[in-house]
Amino acid sequence: MKSLASLIRLVKWRIDEKRRELMDCEAAADALRLKLKQGEEEILAEQAAAKANFEAQLGYGAYAKRAIRRREALTEALAEAEAKVEAVRSELGELFLEQKQYEITQASRDRKERERLAKIEQGLLDEIALNQHKAKKVEAEG
Repeated sequence: MKSLASLIRLVKWRIDEKRRELMDCEAAADALRLKLKQGEEEILAEQAAAKANFEAQLGYGAYAKRAIRRREALTEALAEAEAKVEAVRSELGELFLEQKQYEITQASRDRKERERLAKIEQGLLDEIALNQHKAKKVEAEG
């Protein structure tokens, strides 16, 4: 029975580790989303500046190419981060299932042990009652 309790503790520890990993992965994905949003805002600001100033228009083409490459790289990184989040969530779900199975098995073992002890106790109580009955019968006869 101790080995099952140890397994439950181990799985709980692994769940805590996966939760921390999930939080880190979600934070990384959120940071990438923020960078994408900031990049879009920067592009809009540069477009406005290019419209307002002829000299800014001359450099805008090169800026736009870099911005597009940066957006594509961030989009790809975000897709990878979101895939990692889903993978970790899946692993976490599997760990929860494993923990639940161990806990159900432990509860079943505990129930069986309680039933076994209750039978022993009932047997002892029956024996005591039978001995008391015999003693009363002997007393009544004697």
